[in-house]
Amino acid sequence: MDRPHLHVCIATGQNLANLIPAIQLQAKEVVILETPEMRASAGNLKAALKARGIAVRRMPFDDATPESIVASAQQISLELGVAPLVLNATGGHKLMTLALTAEMEDLAGDNLHLLYCETRSNRLDWLKPSPVTEPMADVLKIEDILLAQGYRIRSRGDRDVRSSVNAQARESLTRRLGDEAGKLAGFFGLLNDLANKALGESDDPFQPKQSMSFIPGGRIAELLRQAQRLGLMQWDEDTQIVFTSPDAARYFCGGWLEEYVWIKLRGLRPTDWATNLEVETVDGKTPNELDAVVAHRNRLLVIECKTRRFGVDTAKDADYVYKLAQLARQIGGLMGRGLLLSARSVSDEVRLRAKESQLDVLAAEEVGNLAEYLKSWLGK
Repeated sequence: MDRPHLHVCIATGQNLANLIPAIQLQAKEVVILETPEMRASAGNLKAALKARGIAVRRMPFDDATPESIVASAQQISLELGVAPLVLNATGGHKLMTLALTAEMEDLAGDNLHLLYCETRSNRLDWLKPSPVTEPMADVLKIEDILLAQGYRIRSRGDRDVRSSVNAQARESLTRRLGDEAGKLAGFFGLLNDLANKALGESDDPFQPKQSMSFIPGGRIAELLRQAQRLGLMQWDEDTQIVFTSPDAARYFCGGWLEEYVWIKLRGLRPTDWATNLEVETVDGKTPNELDAVVAHRNRLLVIECKTRRFGVDTAKDADYVYKLAQLARQIGGLMGRGLLLSARSVSDEVRLRAKESQLDVLAAEEVGNLAEYLKSWLGK
């Protein structure tokens, strides 16, 4: 059935349920009904719709009392008239949707198409003019979701990774570090510390020459030789290494784990994804750096990569887990999810805190399962 191109929706704290149908059904104009409490959310939805080339009107809706609800519904219905329209009844509360439906049906009759967006079940449910269900299309990209949640992209670093000759040349080492992460905890700690010392503070000169407290052997020696063949460092087969550049040092500080995520995402090809994404609130006051973000089937996954050691400060670890889970919900909405990808093991307490905060964790030997985790998330 052809649906009207005029949409009416009620501003809500979860804008994706209003944004998805408008994009999927190719709305030409969306009227956003906003209560006093939802003005900021209406502004975010307007920004997301306009970015997609959809015209937007905002109309106030007084929901203070039953009398004001009915009066607002009558006024809005009269203003919109008898033109065919889609009323998205997902937002607002019951009295608002009941009043709007009654008033609009009186005027528009069969021209009223009543919709409920069931985001958790990935479907659009139609009640009028006849009951029917249709699947929800995969229409949202990262920018759509961010704008709807009141954020915007400040910069994208993934383009640098995709075109980086260095990243491509060291892909074999990156894969090995991730796939064998469970056996390399000591290596990560060692190289992380040395690379941090080489980089120093922001104003310090680069100090490429660093010394280890022992002579590596076995697996670690083999990896150092591979890093040397790739031009990332020089090793004298004893205790001294020399990082060939600040970029090489940053790679061993944790950049390799971000590149590992990039490699896995590249192979899976989700709807939209980015690494090293910097976002901020629309007022520009709250910037956040995100290691990786994935948009697929209208949901957002935020991936945080860590090579530092957990378990040294329990309170700090718990606060970190809580903030990561909160950020994932803030920028992704109710369907947003967070993943902590840690090259080193995490304590049972960190896992418990993560579970309580609905944050997923892959640590140490589990890092090698990243592709399977992503496939599962993409298929949900």
